[in-house]
Amino acid sequence: MDIGYIGLGNMGGALASRLQLTHQLRVYDRSEAALNRLAGEGATAVGDAAALAKACDVVILCLPTSEHVRSALFGADGLAGDLRPGTLVIDQTSGDPTATRAMAAELAHHDIDLIDAPVSGGTKGAQAGTISIMVGASDDQFSRATEVLSAISPNIFHAGDVGAGHAMKLVNNVISGAQRLLTLEGLALAAKNGVTPAKAVEILKAGGARNSYMEKVLEPNVLQGNLAMNFTLGLAHKDVRLACQLAMDSDVPMFYGNVTREMLQVCINEMGRDAQVDTAALVIDRLAGTHVVPEEYTVD
Repeated sequence: MDIGYIGLGNMGGALASRLQLTHQLRVYDRSEAALNRLAGEGATAVGDAAALAKACDVVILCLPTSEHVRSALFGADGLAGDLRPGTLVIDQTSGDPTATRAMAAELAHHDIDLIDAPVSGGTKGAQAGTISIMVGASDDQFSRATEVLSAISPNIFHAGDVGAGHAMKLVNNVISGAQRLLTLEGLALAAKNGVTPAKAVEILKAGGARNSYMEKVLEPNVLQGNLAMNFTLGLAHKDVRLACQLAMDSDVPMFYGNVTREMLQVCINEMGRDAQVDTAALVIDRLAGTHVVPEEYTVD
């Protein structure tokens, strides 16, 4: 099986590195540094996406948005013209399920399968091989993809047909986005009323408000002044916005999701779209007059 990976950013690079442990990869990215890093791990760096497409029968993409995926597939010098019939394209982007279904239908006319397999668990989970993979595919496509995806993590879930993986990723991210902001608000409320953030977390972890963000990010990083998550406010807002749009298209009320989207926009307006997502804590500290984040903090 010849496997190619396109998109070697923070998440794509971590996923490709994990896959490279057991499968020889051809890799492509516009970043020479990213290519060189994977090549240093044994992957074969190629000069352009077309060369990768022609050589591989499985092509994996991990790009910022579904618009980037469409451009990579159907834009000028897009992959679609070079992919061989029978190729399986696996999209690990945090994407738009509606766009994914449309692209899959277009590629099906050329006997090319496109499925979605976004992930949750961060770069550390990707590196450790514990990340959750949510797959949207037919039964046959899922069976074919499992051999590849299981080399990244055993935590593979067949969510449903094409687009279902991306839908579940949006559900995951709108819940985790709301959880992040509500947790930070709660810590600010505790701090404003004389409870240190560390003590508040200790108490909350023993009760019903305990959550993954609190344990895995807030306590070990944010409370120590480290706001680097390798995930930006802009990307967080994109995912929540897509979840809210999917809710509108599905006639599902999304009260808390829309509040989360608006609060992320407030944070973007203050901190910038490329700021780390946990700089939202600084915005909440400013609004509340607290210091959940220590006065001295780092972002790298």
